[in-house]
Amino acid sequence: MADALYKAATRLAVVTFALMAAFMIWAFAQAGTLGMYRWGYSMPILTLCALGVSPLIIALAARSLRTAAGRFSHVLAVLTMITALLGIFVVLGVGLYIFSNAYGPRASSARQAIIDPAAGLPIRNGPDGQQTLRVALSSDPHFGRAVSNAAATSDILRLSQAEYEAGRLDAFFDLGDTVEMGMNAANWKLALESIHRDAPTLPFIALLGNHDALIGGTARWTAAFATGSGGTPKGGLSASSWRMDAGRVHFIALDMLWGPEGFGPARRAWLRHQMESIPATDFIVVLTHCFFYSSGYIDEDTGKPWYDHEAMLREIAPILSGRADLVVSGHNHYMEWLEAGGTAWAVVGAMGGKPDPVPTYVSPKSVWFSQGRFGRLVLELRPEGLACEFQDQAGAPLFQRTLKKPL
Repeated sequence: MADALYKAATRLAVVTFALMAAFMIWAFAQAGTLGMYRWGYSMPILTLCALGVSPLIIALAARSLRTAAGRFSHVLAVLTMITALLGIFVVLGVGLYIFSNAYGPRASSARQAIIDPAAGLPIRNGPDGQQTLRVALSSDPHFGRAVSNAAATSDILRLSQAEYEAGRLDAFFDLGDTVEMGMNAANWKLALESIHRDAPTLPFIALLGNHDALIGGTARWTAAFATGSGGTPKGGLSASSWRMDAGRVHFIALDMLWGPEGFGPARRAWLRHQMESIPATDFIVVLTHCFFYSSGYIDEDTGKPWYDHEAMLREIAPILSGRADLVVSGHNHYMEWLEAGGTAWAVVGAMGGKPDPVPTYVSPKSVWFSQGRFGRLVLELRPEGLACEFQDQAGAPLFQRTLKKPL
């Protein structure tokens, strides 16, 4: 009887451990999970791991004590079965909730006029007969979060749609965190239908943000914004990492959600090759969700510094500095222009997500900064160079710089 109890408890503990291990392997294979763990949001993951491991530890203790501890070892065997059943219940419940949301029915049939980066962005002639290109960028609308400013998001999209209809804007770039919770179909339904209502024909392109990827949310993001049947544009690394040419302006998008997690040697080699293949007389604009340089604050929940991103500056910035003309990111909910290493760095996380607090740290590379305002960054190719202008949600100018290159 005792042997049967120990065997049953041990088997149940092994099943619990195997289920939890399988779930964790899947979770960490998803975009952004490792970054979420590293950036202080580890408690749910550690709790699940503890539920998976503790029954096995108790079972081993029960088996080692069954001759020396008598009844106590029986108690441990029963405790093993209780904790194992709890662990199985939790992992199956969490898995069912996540998978049914992330891989459930399509959130909405609404879909933007998505740009295929591999096809490039056509250059047009301006009123002066010169070739021109004008695009708008913003980030972090966080559809589905109660404190997001839906009116500001709508203003930015409607303004961009009106300019496109007037022949004054060629495309809109959303640099990520379109939704608050990536696996949540309701968030995506709200986002897609709101964007389609406010900008039904505006050529649109989006990057994957860390909130978009939560947890298993990449499937929802892909259904919303990826191009083609395979999702990855020709010559790109993923649906959110590619190169797009537009005359003298070349956009390179990189999958950077929380930081450089997953951006290994092969991806670095791809990035170097893309940049080296672009003529020095052309403009290189790099797009990421996660920022490099930024003013910011210490997050009160995690104690992590949300400013000048140490890992991004150490591992990726040296590839870009002095070669890329402009790097545009979101993630921090500010608008900011910074200059360092012969490259301009912009943060434009101002598409409607709750503004981040007044910075306690001001980056030494900061040239201009705005907190508490919503808006976009407009890039325009002109004879004198690439004009870069921050605007508020109504289109009023806030700050302007022109990047110049010899022809």
